[in-house]
Amino acid sequence: MNDQDTDQSTTGNVKTKTILTLLLYCISGSLLTILNKLAIIAFPFINLLLVLQNGVTVILLLVNFYFCPLTLERLPPLNFTVLKIWIPVVLLFVMMLTSSLFALKYVSVPTVIVIRNLSTVSVAILEYFVIGNKIDILSIGTLFGMFFGAIVYALHDLTFSIEGYIWLCVNIIGTSLYQVYIKKVVHMPEMKDIGPISMSYYNNLISLLILFILACVMGELKSFLLYFQSIFLPKIKSICIVFLSCILGFTLSTSAFALNKLISPTSIMVANNVNKFALIILSEIFVQSTLDLTASIATIFVLFYGCYSDPNQAASFFIPSLIAKIKDAPTDTRLEIRGLDGTRDFITA
Repeated sequence: MNDQDTDQSTTGNVKTKTILTLLLYCISGSLLTILNKLAIIAFPFINLLLVLQNGVTVILLLVNFYFCPLTLERLPPLNFTVLKIWIPVVLLFVMMLTSSLFALKYVSVPTVIVIRNLSTVSVAILEYFVIGNKIDILSIGTLFGMFFGAIVYALHDLTFSIEGYIWLCVNIIGTSLYQVYIKKVVHMPEMKDIGPISMSYYNNLISLLILFILACVMGELKSFLLYFQSIFLPKIKSICIVFLSCILGFTLSTSAFALNKLISPTSIMVANNVNKFALIILSEIFVQSTLDLTASIATIFVLFYGCYSDPNQAASFFIPSLIAKIKDAPTDTRLEIRGLDGTRDFITA
């Protein structure tokens, strides 16, 4: 293989990597927009939502760096010089993220995608004046067509909202400045040791503090705590109750089968009768008090006569008699077991 073939192969690999990266960026960006629309409905605290999202990103990037590196890139230390250069990037990054989510709060996903696409126009203008990039006639025509199409869309937008469009304008400004500034920053000598994954890590890490401050200033943290107590906590309690009921159901089932092998049916009935009283007491204490003195006495009588009505179970109501019965119980006795849910079964002792 000659040098020309090697160069062509390298160029082909670079193009393939670029195309795949671009596709991944576009697909993930679009899907994230849809998911964010759903997220702010379920969790209407935008800055705190971004704290969670960026925090997860930081954790995953740390896992990549230290446990399962996907690239050869290493995490360089962040000195004051680099930090001074990078702070504007983070501020624009936060501006871009928050404005996008606040816009989603008021307008639809298609509106955000269409109007936010105007950042291409503003980026082209900024690059022309700041970086010196040239724009040909075809590009100018394309940009004007994009701008005109966005205006037509806005005039026929069924979800039109002044607040939403203001946030979209803020997003366009933030995105444009971010794109131009980041292109300028990454080529600085001070940034030569910081790769794209490290940049993403520091972007998300530093943004956590800014977003948390915004959440406090805008009252999101206070609202979230109240919201958590009144809405989230009951849901969590319900989930926990269902989960615990499944665990306890499993425990009850397995322990019942185990007890049938370990002790006699009479002993199981002793536990069953004692358990009925325990259930009533626990329900009165922890769930809801529904028994007055008369009802309590009636409950005792019902349980007593319920046991006494069956001669096979009558003795099991009295603990001293039960102890004697457990000792003297024959091993070939067929006894009826009445479960807590009213079901009946017969077990041979």
